[in-house]
Amino acid sequence: MSAPQDSGSPGTPVSRVAHALAVPLARLALARGVPCDALRQVIEQAFVEAAQEHLKDSGVLPHRQTSRIAAATGLGRREVDRVLQQQRAGQAPEQRPTWANEVFTRWVSDRSLRNGRGQLKPLPRIGHAPSFESLARSVTLHVHPRSLLDDLCRLGLARHDALRDTVELLQEHFVPQGDEAQLLALLQDNVGAHLTGAVHNVLHGQIPGAVQHHDQSVMGDELSDESIALLRAHVEQAWQQLLESTTNLMTRCMADDREAGRPVRRRIRIGLYSLDDDMPPSAPPAPSTPPPG
Repeated sequence: MSAPQDSGSPGTPVSRVAHALAVPLARLALARGVPCDALRQVIEQAFVEAAQEHLKDSGVLPHRQTSRIAAATGLGRREVDRVLQQQRAGQAPEQRPTWANEVFTRWVSDRSLRNGRGQLKPLPRIGHAPSFESLARSVTLHVHPRSLLDDLCRLGLARHDALRDTVELLQEHFVPQGDEAQLLALLQDNVGAHLTGAVHNVLHGQIPGAVQHHDQSVMGDELSDESIALLRAHVEQAWQQLLESTTNLMTRCMADDREAGRPVRRRIRIGLYSLDDDMPPSAPPAPSTPPPG
């Protein structure tokens, strides 16, 4: 039996790619209070769905599906069964909130922590109830109240008045709203489409005649802030030109398809991206070795 091309062990090509993709995602999750366990369950669900897609035309009997998926993904049968049951029930993965999220939820839902007009009251940071310390300890004894306070402040949900030593909530909803919800939807659609196309290219790149999705970029370094500003303006101008010409062509194609009565089952997403950041620090030059003798 031949060894797999990439075992997924740390340091292998696929693992390095996964790490590069996971770090920005973890940064987003951490900034919005999404715990690691929630992403783990999402990854498990994604592995099961990918395995189902792979086995779809293999003729695997339904009663053997769990076993085959477990063997392909490395998940236990119990985990696979749980994901399959959630699929059949149309449920999202069960996600345990962070401790900070639970403190937030307890504070918002506790009527005794509101004033006569129904507004949330500032709480003394320490002391007997009602206080932030007592609220935090009612949720968990495993994390120090100060750590939970710092996390709520980091998430922009609470504020600590050091002068009065009180804590107040800044909002009553722990979900993206307005512009942020729109930005997250763009992130999901644009990055999801780009990644899907790039993975397709890798998996089908050696197959003769296979479709290759456009995925090219140009990179330059050793640039000044002034040059970066010039390049940003160039990209914006290029995008406006591409957007106008592509929209016109797409509109004509849709009209031609309708007139010719062609089956219309396909879709396309075309984008342009840029990223500028600081260059990584260069490694110090290796010490020169004097020639022998």
